[in-house]
Amino acid sequence: YEIHERLVGSEMCIRDRGNPNVKYNYAVITTEIENAKPEIINKRLIDVPHIGINGGFFEGSYTSPPTSLKSISFWKGDTKQYQYNGTSSNQISRKTFISYWQDGRYRADYRYVKNLNEALGNYPAGYVKAVIGGNDYNLDSWGSTAYYVALNRTVLAWDNAKGKAYMIVTHDRNVNIPVLKNHMTQMGFNPVNSIVLDGSCSSKMRVPVGGVVKYYGCDTENRYIGNMIRVYGSDHFG
Repeated sequence: YEIHERLVGSEMCIRDRGNPNVKYNYAVITTEIENAKPEIINKRLIDVPHIGINGGFFEGSYTSPPTSLKSISFWKGDTKQYQYNGTSSNQISRKTFISYWQDGRYRADYRYVKNLNEALGNYPAGYVKAVIGGNDYNLDSWGSTAYYVALNRTVLAWDNAKGKAYMIVTHDRNVNIPVLKNHMTQMGFNPVNSIVLDGSCSSKMRVPVGGVVKYYGCDTENRYIGNMIRVYGSDHFG
């Protein structure tokens, strides 16, 4: 994997077109599509050795382990999974990341699905590696308040031509959903090939930089989250 600090002074730092003195900074982990692994942790990021970002939506307190997820979390071979966008009794069709095997390599796609069976049903049996529930950039998917409020944000993007997945968090400045979408384009990502994950103070990245663990996103790593998107095969203790 690679970590890119899109910080002040970086050529990839986003500037507000209306006010060039305002800068928006993002941290990005780049890995292979097949290494973007959802992991149900029900812990704080400081409690795990994994490298990655927070995952989808969940239910419960932020000061104790979550009671339930609210976004699909599936990894082929894992017995620990969550099968719904929403809850079993109130399933919501949401934009969902799917990685799968095709033509000798792994690719990624998105589908609007309510549950895991809908996602898996679009592909030959056994070909899907990961399913990660998220959301899109549409007003109707969020409601006016959540759409326009500026918060920390987390995005999972991908590029099939390069075979790469990108784990992205805002760093030091909050954005709303339409601004987030615009920034994805400015940074060279295609918003179509991305999903928005949980935000606010759930938005967090854990990654070693120069051998030292750093946290990007919300300024506290003491908040519990339901699941994370980790770089499979790359852990760092410390």
